Amino acid sequence: MAEPRVSGDVKAAFALLITLAALTSLLGVGALGWVVAPICIVLGIYCVLRAPLRSTMLTLMFFALTLENPSEMPAAGQWQSPFYMVGALLLTHFKTVIGGPWFFGGMDLMLAAAGVHWFVKLRGRSRGIPTPKPMIKLAHLCYATIAFTFVIGKLNGGGDSSMAVWQIDRVMYLPAVFLLCQAAFTQPKDYMSVGKVILVAATIRALISMYVRAIVPATVDPISGESDLPYTTTHHDSMLFGAAVVLIVALIIQRTGPKALRLAVLLLPILFGGMVANDRRMVWVQIILVFAALYLITEPNAFKRKLQRFALFMVPVGVAYVAVGWNQKGGAFKPVQIIRSAVDSDSDESTAWRDLENFNLIYTIRTKPLVGIGYGHGFWEVWPLPQVDYILERFIPHNSILGIWCYGGYVGFTGLTLLWVAGVYFGVRAYHHCKEPYDKAAALVSFGTILIYYVQCFGDLGLGTFTGVFLIAPSLAIACKLAVKSGAWPSALRPRQTA
Repeated sequence: MAEPRVSGDVKAAFALLITLAALTSLLGVGALGWVVAPICIVLGIYCVLRAPLRSTMLTLMFFALTLENPSEMPAAGQWQSPFYMVGALLLTHFKTVIGGPWFFGGMDLMLAAAGVHWFVKLRGRSRGIPTPKPMIKLAHLCYATIAFTFVIGKLNGGGDSSMAVWQIDRVMYLPAVFLLCQAAFTQPKDYMSVGKVILVAATIRALISMYVRAIVPATVDPISGESDLPYTTTHHDSMLFGAAVVLIVALIIQRTGPKALRLAVLLLPILFGGMVANDRRMVWVQIILVFAALYLITEPNAFKRKLQRFALFMVPVGVAYVAVGWNQKGGAFKPVQIIRSAVDSDSDESTAWRDLENFNLIYTIRTKPLVGIGYGHGFWEVWPLPQVDYILERFIPHNSILGIWCYGGYVGFTGLTLLWVAGVYFGVRAYHHCKEPYDKAAALVSFGTILIYYVQCFGDLGLGTFTGVFLIAPSLAIACKLAVKSGAWPSALRPRQTA
């Protein structure tokens, strides 16, 4: 069944919405924001309620991946795009932009409208490829786990309700966006559209990254050696860049055709340029780990055998390179410094600081390993951390994985991450059952994106960011749909029994 097209009235309303939002952003918010914001909200809700859910989720995904989120301090506060305020209205709470008591933002309203659209028009209808029931149940389990962890926090001395809200904010979006994505992406080739959004968004952000690095002068502190422009877009663009690179490489590995090679020649230099300009070590760790995982799960072939022989030949060279460059700075040995910063606490202050934070988190986990300390509580600072201007530090740590363990314990961690684990399960099974090259590539990218999100969560506040959510939620949906399509989950294909 073909997906319904976007009607003319929706296109007109969307064009008006974009025009008003852009003009408001260029002219500044202020009093104008109070006038234009309600109009934009009404237009946005109208578009979401009238447009096909697939179009809505692809559009929200594109905006989430490309617009600036002020809470992430884009370009370390040194540069803003003309659409900065558009991102602020969509991706942050209204009260931070136009004032007032509004504790929600544009994305919250758009997702709520999408949920209403699904409930009214699509719920209960058989459309395209179904979703395995365990994935739906695991998404529901996430919300039960959130409620359980909140109750534990109240039983554990009450806690700070305002901090609990921020902690819940980090985990509540993923299951909701996944449920919407699995309802939206029901056709066999919907992953093509998702992949295009990722590539276009990553290219835009990479070009912005290089542009900012080229035009914004960076000053280096002579004492600390730190730059006032340590990154050019955001920390979380590492996930977007990594996913785009993995997507292109997966297309090549699966031999999808000459278009993949042309895409690599055109986009990989831009993506790597953006990654270098953004200067975040996490993206390199993500890409290396994903490629290592893909090597292990893909079938043996001539290319892998050649790669294995080449890797064995290069081991002595690699060891010598790392040994010589371990104590060097920059230049040809910068990759070695990236590796060292990820494993050696003495390499820089940032790594040492995170190790201290991890020590405190692990200590807190040991006090209540089963159910955690609950939301509304911060980890115990048994080893004092350097003072930082961030009131959420003890409540939303850099290591989000240990944070989930800390606040939810074994029960909470299991309840929140089983959805991720199931996505990996379906993605890998789909890869081994799919026959078409594009299907196999999509399965690899789905698995790789989940791993990228996990690494970002482990290393740098990745949990619940809109970049992460709108990368992993479609990936989870695509992974389980491909498992059904390929027969890796045949029970989902059985027709329902009629009474």
